[in-house]
Amino acid sequence: MNSIAQKMNVALISLTVLLFTISSVTIWVAVQTRTSTDDLLNKALPNAISTIHMVDELGEMMINLVEYANGEVEERTAFKQNYQAFSEYKSQLVAANDAAIIEDLAKVEVLQQNLIIFANSRIFDTFDPLAERQANIHIQSISKPLEELLVTLLEAVLKEAKAHDAPRGDTYHATIEYYMELVDEVTDMQSDFTRFLSGDASAKKHFLTDANEFDIYIKKLIPLEKSAVRLTQLDSAKRQFDHFFSAATELFQTFDSDAQPRAFKAVDYYSHSEYPRMKAILNKMADHSDNLLLKESEHLNHAAKIAVYVLSIVVLISAAVLTTIIVLFRRLLFTPLRKVDKAINSLRMGQRNIQFDDIEDNELGRIMKSLKTFQHELSELDILRKENARQKDVLKQDKVDLTNALENLKSAQSKLIETEKMSSLGSLVAGVSHEINTPLGISVTMASSLEDEHRKFMLKLHTGEIERKHLDDFGDVSNESFHILNRSLRQASDLITSFKQVANDQTSEQLRDFELGALMREVYSTLHHLIKSRPITYIADIDENIPMLSYPGPIGQVFTNLFNNSIIHGFEDGGSGEITLTVRRENDHVSIVYHDTGKGLDENAQKRIFEPFYTTRLGKGGSGMGMHIVYNLIVNTLQGEISVRSDNGAVFEIKLPIVIKQNEVMYECI
Repeated sequence: MNSIAQKMNVALISLTVLLFTISSVTIWVAVQTRTSTDDLLNKALPNAISTIHMVDELGEMMINLVEYANGEVEERTAFKQNYQAFSEYKSQLVAANDAAIIEDLAKVEVLQQNLIIFANSRIFDTFDPLAERQANIHIQSISKPLEELLVTLLEAVLKEAKAHDAPRGDTYHATIEYYMELVDEVTDMQSDFTRFLSGDASAKKHFLTDANEFDIYIKKLIPLEKSAVRLTQLDSAKRQFDHFFSAATELFQTFDSDAQPRAFKAVDYYSHSEYPRMKAILNKMADHSDNLLLKESEHLNHAAKIAVYVLSIVVLISAAVLTTIIVLFRRLLFTPLRKVDKAINSLRMGQRNIQFDDIEDNELGRIMKSLKTFQHELSELDILRKENARQKDVLKQDKVDLTNALENLKSAQSKLIETEKMSSLGSLVAGVSHEINTPLGISVTMASSLEDEHRKFMLKLHTGEIERKHLDDFGDVSNESFHILNRSLRQASDLITSFKQVANDQTSEQLRDFELGALMREVYSTLHHLIKSRPITYIADIDENIPMLSYPGPIGQVFTNLFNNSIIHGFEDGGSGEITLTVRRENDHVSIVYHDTGKGLDENAQKRIFEPFYTTRLGKGGSGMGMHIVYNLIVNTLQGEISVRSDNGAVFEIKLPIVIKQNEVMYECI
């Protein structure tokens, strides 16, 4: 047996026999494991899952009942769906035919039937949220035109008095007062009726009281009204009020306002009587399913142990066979291969003049001949190596080019950061301009009004029609106008002073002493316009007297960026919520917690929010540098710490030193 191929055939036959043995044993182990696994998957596990789902569906049905009693009419459909799901899971348990839970399933069947009967008779058929909504809509459709008519009449009286510059005596003031009282009484009656629908026992009495007061005020108003048009409209308002009162009185008699409280009581009764019983039975069934699952798991574990024992024996036998094959290969094959290995190593070391003598006529001899040919091919490989060296030089040049590109990218990043800062300052200017417009607009209006009064006064003075009364009226109007002008201009001056300080801080990057609470109020005054017309509430809880030696500019920019981040990202869909700023002094540090109740942050956003160029508004104007600037200002410039988490919105926790260590300041944002 001199041929290497014959030796390999013997080894392959031995390996084939070994693999056949291992395959047979593996199949036997798989059959044993499959038997145990089928019992686990086809009975124990489905039973456990079904009982768990039944407990969950029972809880969901209770939630449906509570929400329906709270006025959510769609919860009735959800209750039916959950009830159907509960029945399906129960059917799966019945199909499993587990004798240990048959009795409990029968009890659950009875309690389930009681539940649907109870829900229909005591809750769904007792209280109808849709009827409550329709009643409220009906009353609103009647009362709203009446309210709008009275508001229109009030505005007409005010406009007429202003246009004619008529003296404002007691009759004028009484007329205005009665119109306003009529509007208030209509609004109160609407509120009373809404409370009546919600089950407020005193609402009906309040409604009748408000209706009586409405009737009194309109009777007092009619003799004072001099306009025939408005008298006609008042008569129309009286008819609309009578219709409103009649409709409400009819609903007081027909609408069952106690239906919702009875529904709540029924839900509470069931949750403390039948619900605990059914839940206890389901928990008992779940415990049984868990025990069955544990038992089948133990059977599977036993089968696995047997499989490990058998496979261990197979592994030992396989190791013995493989060891024998290795010894034979070493003696019959590996020694001749050493010669081939020596020749290959010589070629690897760079020798190209190796003599291949005593080449035998077998597979290894043919390999030696191939190596001889390979020696010639290595010469050609040397040429390829030189080409490879040239390619390395090209790669080095590419590396230099990439380094230059990276420096350009850093430069672009720095410019983008400066752009973000200027954008923040631009927002500051826009905010102050918006806030200043209001007091300046009032000042211009009052100045125009005062100029008009002065012109009228001077005209009467020149024509000789001036009277003592005219002089007194002009003095009163002038004093009131000067008071409003002074207050508005002072407000504009305060805003400009705050703007000058905040703008100077954000552009000068100057270290100075300041009071943190005053700084926060100045910065907020420039941001107030962002939420002025939106349902967003700003709450500041700041400790009094926190003097700091730090950089007010970066602190203001941090607060501005966080505030803008909340408006743009947290409340981007125009939703309502709160922005809370809590500032506490803790020894030589200040703790700042900024919290908005917006949509919050997912895990990925919390991890990456401070990374440069990370934004959730890609392609919508977001640069991704706002929060990166916040992080660098706090850590590098202000020597502080910042962390973020999501808790009913976004929460930023900041810790800053009260006194900056000046020799450690690194004012940068890269």
